Amino acid sequence: MVNSTSRCVIISASPELDSDFLKTKITSDDYIICADGGADKLIPIGIVPDLIIGDFDSSDNYKYFKDSEVVTLQVQKDDTDTMHCAAEAVKRGFKDIVFFGATGGRLDHTLANLSVLLYLQNNGARGKIVDKFNEISLLTNGENILKDVRKKTISVMPFACFSAVLSYEGMFYPMENQTVNADFPYTISNSAIDDDVKIFLHSGTALLIIVND
Repeated sequence: MVNSTSRCVIISASPELDSDFLKTKITSDDYIICADGGADKLIPIGIVPDLIIGDFDSSDNYKYFKDSEVVTLQVQKDDTDTMHCAAEAVKRGFKDIVFFGATGGRLDHTLANLSVLLYLQNNGARGKIVDKFNEISLLTNGENILKDVRKKTISVMPFACFSAVLSYEGMFYPMENQTVNADFPYTISNSAIDDDVKIFLHSGTALLIIVND
């Protein structure tokens, strides 16, 4: 069992993931899991993953990392490589999990990775997808406090449900116990007017997207 207080970083194989961007986001304390071709992104920046999981149908990069643990999956399987990585991170006790390379490229994979956030929340962990433009997570039930977000663009979208009930404090467009339906996404592109913002999720499930302007 790993130290569950440390952060787990899962690197997927999006063609839009830039290795230099990744280098600025990984710390020496992170436990790094690569989903198959995600390990290719680490080779140019000299970072060694702790674990590589995949079917390796498109890359044999694991041969490059002699000291990394490797789990080989069957090519024909029910879950994606990224999903398997998330499940393994939960199994090993991680509670704070950040994904890179999980957006862009194939839309079906991006949507599947958003569903992984829901899997993590339902299994007692917190997940966040980070790319150059966005930080994507799921709101928790009740009060969510966002710190140091003044002037940032913030969007909230019902996810895996028909509607969510929301309240905002510290946003340009405030809301109080407002029902937001999934078929009319008017809660996009709000703006934080305070350093710290409070978003209350009274019911439903919702994605939180903080845009890196």
